[in-house]
Amino acid sequence: MSLHYSADTAARAGAPVRERKGLIRASWALADQCVVSGGNFLTIFIYARYLDITYFGVFMLAHTGLLLVTSMQNALIVQPHNVLAAGLAPAEYRRVTTGLAVLQVLFCVGLCLFLAVAGWGISVSGGPAAGSVVVALAVTAAPWMGQEFIRRVLYTRAETRSATINDAVTYGLQLTGATWLAVAWGIHVTPEAALYVLGGSSAVGVLVGTWQLRHHLHFGHGVSASYAHTWSEVWDFGKWLTAQNGTVWLGSHGHAWIVGALLGAEQVGLYRAVTHLVNVMNPLRQAAYAYLPSRGSVAYQSDGAAGLERWVKKTWWMLLTALFPFCVVLIGFPMPVIEAAYGERYAIPMLAAILALATAGQCLTFLKFPYDIGLLALRATKVIFQVHLIPVALLFTTGVAFIHYWGIVGVPLSALLINLSLLAATAVAYRRMLRRQLARPADAT
Repeated sequence: MSLHYSADTAARAGAPVRERKGLIRASWALADQCVVSGGNFLTIFIYARYLDITYFGVFMLAHTGLLLVTSMQNALIVQPHNVLAAGLAPAEYRRVTTGLAVLQVLFCVGLCLFLAVAGWGISVSGGPAAGSVVVALAVTAAPWMGQEFIRRVLYTRAETRSATINDAVTYGLQLTGATWLAVAWGIHVTPEAALYVLGGSSAVGVLVGTWQLRHHLHFGHGVSASYAHTWSEVWDFGKWLTAQNGTVWLGSHGHAWIVGALLGAEQVGLYRAVTHLVNVMNPLRQAAYAYLPSRGSVAYQSDGAAGLERWVKKTWWMLLTALFPFCVVLIGFPMPVIEAAYGERYAIPMLAAILALATAGQCLTFLKFPYDIGLLALRATKVIFQVHLIPVALLFTTGVAFIHYWGIVGVPLSALLINLSLLAATAVAYRRMLRRQLARPADAT
């Protein structure tokens, strides 16, 4: 009886310590995302304010390509690491992390070779300007993806302080380079130069991160034999997630390519400059994206489906509360926000309406995220992929029609419809999977 009492007392005494550590890590996560989102936000803001609008549109089309390859990397490598490796013992954790680090290198090399060959092919076939941008994208993609891999691996073990240091170096250099380009060259800054700033700063972050991950990796004798097992395990988890992330990218960012094809790069520049202001929410959003998936997985592993259900509900209401101030400002006062950011350059009523609509669409996407985490924790990656076929179907039907008839105003209208449909479908899918899990006998879980 006394032993039981002592153990129970010790557990209760340790709870405040664990909560305090969790709060500290969450605070570092928020600080880190302020660095990442602030650096990215200010970099693109500077380019939008000072670059030629057409050049800025071309840069943003290339930047959308970076988002695509990063999304595929996250599905194939990073998210499986966040979920599968979060609760592993140290030796097994190092095995999985090392295998995925090798896979990351191979992925970067293969992608960059593909882009370089594609850029060369475009150049010799009569499009030297476009080919030059694709080659710049090939050079930029490897360090960009490598730095993102490192910071997200640090998040798996909740090493948010180390991630913050890495990102402070990377995005500090990125912002410095973008500012120098804008001051020195202004509207003459080429899309290639703007991309090289991203690649160069990320390369420094990779060097810093390689040292930071020294205790996460183990390349000793016999380790290479486990790579195939690790890759197979990760592929089994991530194959549907990879397909899903591809469809998510099409649904979320495919509009930029459709606008470029139908209306030209200048219209892309106008649209992305104004909607970029929505990214003021990114510190909160990216902190959630980086920190919450592994926490949802831990909640499910610790307390089962019932614990996951409680965690998802709590997280949904927390995110809704956090979004409210942004909605009031960006939806209620879009024109003053645009004028404060850009002066008269983009002060057009049509663009103010686009900003308000884009903000509403992004809020719907953010509120969907807890249900995504719930499906990930339940290992329902195929269901996630199936749900995300909806945006692709709507993009190439109503999306194209909206853009054709209403120009760039049709983009946020289409996105609003897509995100509302996706929120509803994801919530229904999560609840169905959760009911199945809760209905299973305890000895079958």
